[in-house]
Amino acid sequence: MSKLNIIKNLLFLVIIVSLISCFGGSITFYVEDETQTTIESAFPINLPFNLPILPVTTTATQEYENNKTTPELVEEVILEKITITVTSPSNADFSALKSIHIYIKKSDDTEIKEIAYLTNINSEAKTIDLICTKENLVTYLREESYKLDIEAELKEILLYDVDIKIDLKFKITAKIL
Repeated sequence: MSKLNIIKNLLFLVIIVSLISCFGGSITFYVEDETQTTIESAFPINLPFNLPILPVTTTATQEYENNKTTPELVEEVILEKITITVTSPSNADFSALKSIHIYIKKSDDTEIKEIAYLTNINSEAKTIDLICTKENLVTYLREESYKLDIEAELKEILLYDVDIKIDLKFKITAKIL
């Protein structure tokens, strides 16, 4: 066999392997959602209470399209990071917060699952990062929206309502179309 034939065969093999790897491959990308709520000054101290349930319209649908996949092809969704930030009043922080647990629900209020928490909070910061549970949340981000249910506990009386923003970052693994 001549050198030219060997080179042709190797080039053909490389092209075939490249084409095979393009089909049926997986991709990893991120979806970032945000929502807001208020911790009211009327909530009791040292007793868990629930904040109003938050519907979240996810940006996942657009990200699936941008990454050439569909909700049906999503294999895994992991919450990588959740950050809570005080947005008002300007002098507020998390010093009154004792603990927080965040749960996710499907838009029809089924399949509730804890996704993040932080206990024994001792922070005067305006921003805190929660501990993510690393559960697979694929069924929740296949839909256009989901709900967040927040349970919190205060260690001090709030003299005013505190507005917070919740930023969520999900790592998505999906098959490519």
